[in-house]
Amino acid sequence: MTARLPGAASRVDPARARVLELLGLPSLDSLRPTAVRVEPLGSDEAVESSRVELDTADGDTVPCLLLTPHGRHRADVIAVHQHAGDFVTGKSEPAGRAGDPTLAYGATLAAAGARVIMPDLLGFEDRRRAWADDPAADERLDALFRVANGSSLQAKHTSDIATVTSWMTETNPTGAGPGIIGHSLGGQVALFALAVDSRLSSGVVSCGLGTLASFEAARIRHNPAWFVPGLAAAGDVALIAAAVDRPLLVASGTDDALFPLDGVHHVLDAFRPDVVTAELFPGGHTMPPHVTAAAVRRLVPA
Repeated sequence: MTARLPGAASRVDPARARVLELLGLPSLDSLRPTAVRVEPLGSDEAVESSRVELDTADGDTVPCLLLTPHGRHRADVIAVHQHAGDFVTGKSEPAGRAGDPTLAYGATLAAAGARVIMPDLLGFEDRRRAWADDPAADERLDALFRVANGSSLQAKHTSDIATVTSWMTETNPTGAGPGIIGHSLGGQVALFALAVDSRLSSGVVSCGLGTLASFEAARIRHNPAWFVPGLAAAGDVALIAAAVDRPLLVASGTDDALFPLDGVHHVLDAFRPDVVTAELFPGGHTMPPHVTAAAVRRLVPA
């Protein structure tokens, strides 16, 4: 496991610097791929598909699917997959190749004119651990080893997304930073990325907002990346929200059993003025069509 890295420079916004300190990460623009491999996968009338592999500074590889609209694209987006206890399906779900078709938001954004990259988070699809027959147990063990080494699984997810962000920014002719979207775990990862990486332009968090206190009170067994050492004492997830200064759409189901509504409201109240647009819809842990449509409007200029 990788030891905790030095904190961010003092010039960083204080709220962002505090989150970087908790994650044990440097300034994220320093996290660039050490090698890149791109393999064309074919095209249809709307988009070209590619497989992109990004080698990271810690010796790992992040496999991604990339959808590029034919002609000039209007935006770049990083689309992060959910968890759902399904370690077989990762990046392929937002790409519309597997899983829940209502969560094919990467493919939807590409059809709307965005260049969309969909990475596998550690432990999913092409990054499944080969330790035992129980991938959930492997995930917990990995997270615990990272904590024992002074880091966290969330820090690993955040650094991997930063590497993806670096590549997307460097390969955009305008140098513009990408937006980011995710559902559930993907929304959680998007929230942390927006809190610490100023290169991201905007974001969408679908059913990925809540507090550790609300999880504890309801005895909710969330994914282990939520449990960043020191986060609860430092202000809980409200601290993460307070560090976000990019336009953000948050969608939450009022009956989502994984994210109690009191925790959602607590985090919403912590965002800076005029940063967040909240869509609280009647329902559970889903991404309704009107939320996907709103995400497209947020991330892809008309």
